[in-house]
Amino acid sequence: MVTGFGQTHKSTTSAAFTLEEIVVGVGLLGIMMAALFTALASGFAIVNTARQDLRATQILTQKTEAVRLCTWTELQMLPSTFKDYYKSSGSTNSTSSITYYGTISVTPPTNCTPSVPSAYYSNIDLVTISLVWTNYLGPQQIVHNRSMQTLVAYYGLVNYIYGSVVDK
Repeated sequence: MVTGFGQTHKSTTSAAFTLEEIVVGVGLLGIMMAALFTALASGFAIVNTARQDLRATQILTQKTEAVRLCTWTELQMLPSTFKDYYKSSGSTNSTSSITYYGTISVTPPTNCTPSVPSAYYSNIDLVTISLVWTNYLGPQQIVHNRSMQTLVAYYGLVNYIYGSVVDK
């Protein structure tokens, strides 16, 4: 540097970072990267669980709508268990799929269905469809279950769609 009257002085300050500043900066960067990757992994796990739950809802809706189209005799002969599978289209290299185990139970309604008068109890059935599936989140095993109920009448929806189907 040049100062007044022809005298020169060298600057004694350096522009580099110290070792402590570099270590702290790298440590903060490592913590931020770990947090970012953890957030991404958690997001993907949440999306996967939401897909499985949505698939369970689709299966329950499909089975419930199929039950509503059964005649009274077919309703009494429904299989009590079923299996359904789901393989997400996002997994190209994986052969694993999720298996949904379902049960269908047909029972006469009880006094706990207050919307139905007791005089109609001989002409309706309560159908309960339940699903159970297992989700593995790392080493942790999570068991999920969902169920759906509907009342099916002897003179129900099947008679409106296919005409008078009386088979009692």
